[in-house]
Amino acid sequence: MNNDKLDHPTKEKGLFATIGGTGSAFTVGLCPICIPAIGAFLSSIGLGFLVNEAVLKPVLLIFLFITLFGLFWSYHKEHKNIYPLIVGSLMAVFLYVGRYIYFGGMINLILMYGGIAGIIGVSIWNWRLRKKNKNCPSCSIS
Repeated sequence: MNNDKLDHPTKEKGLFATIGGTGSAFTVGLCPICIPAIGAFLSSIGLGFLVNEAVLKPVLLIFLFITLFGLFWSYHKEHKNIYPLIVGSLMAVFLYVGRYIYFGGMINLILMYGGIAGIIGVSIWNWRLRKKNKNCPSCSIS
């Protein structure tokens, strides 16, 4: 029985963390409510409904879920390092809380943009661990 697909996950599944992290960052960092030019651009191409907070909140949650799923997948199937998943989860909470729970202007900005930077950093860290694991000769022997 060929277990290659079980032992060596495909590249596409490892991209979940990267896609989710990038999507989360763009959903909050380039929020059309925060930057009027992006809101005007979206409206001009027929995507004005995205300016609604009721649309952006679930989109952010979906991207955060994709990010955390990708980090969990990488931990479970590839590099076995739990720290990117823990830090990524913390950064996802920071991003969400900084965006949707009001503590004060500067605190919210620090939480939100710190969460964005943290998720991007964790995605890079996770990618490097995955790359290192693929180059490890002893790791590929089962």
